[in-house]
Amino acid sequence: MPDQAQNKNEPNPHGGSGRLMLYAGWLIILSVMAYLFGNWEQNRINPNRNVETRIVGEQSQVILKRNANGHYLLNSSVNGATVTFLVDTGASQLVFTPEQARLAGLTPGDSYYVSTANGNVQVQSTVVDQLNIGDIELRQVPAAINPNMDGFALLGMSALSSLEWRQTGDELIIEGVR
Repeated sequence: MPDQAQNKNEPNPHGGSGRLMLYAGWLIILSVMAYLFGNWEQNRINPNRNVETRIVGEQSQVILKRNANGHYLLNSSVNGATVTFLVDTGASQLVFTPEQARLAGLTPGDSYYVSTANGNVQVQSTVVDQLNIGDIELRQVPAAINPNMDGFALLGMSALSSLEWRQTGDELIIEGVR
């Protein structure tokens, strides 16, 4: 009996390293799960973070997948800066938040009013020197900066009207010259 009591009082030869390893293992597992869930959620919101492009003759085809909410979002390059767009055929122009415009180096121009789903809004004119949608490149695209807007930039008709596009199932196919 005294030996058992003595064993209970003896220090653990492994110290706290076993418990530490257990905590580290759980931390790694939880970190990996959080990372995977974050990617899964980002793909639900914007499945077109890396735009798929096909080359057909002289044309480039950009294939966009519809997101979980039924919208088409995509990452594009505006004057070299990455901007996430919501495809909006009801928008007359490309529309940017002031922060997106600043990051893309857009210069605010004259102010004017536009009619939106949220009423009349004052915006500033600007021009995008270079817009890349996958391998499709557009130059000198009229745009607006909306100080009352937040969220995604709008890919409107000032860009879409110079391209061919069609919806097939859950995909939007945009075609243009590379």
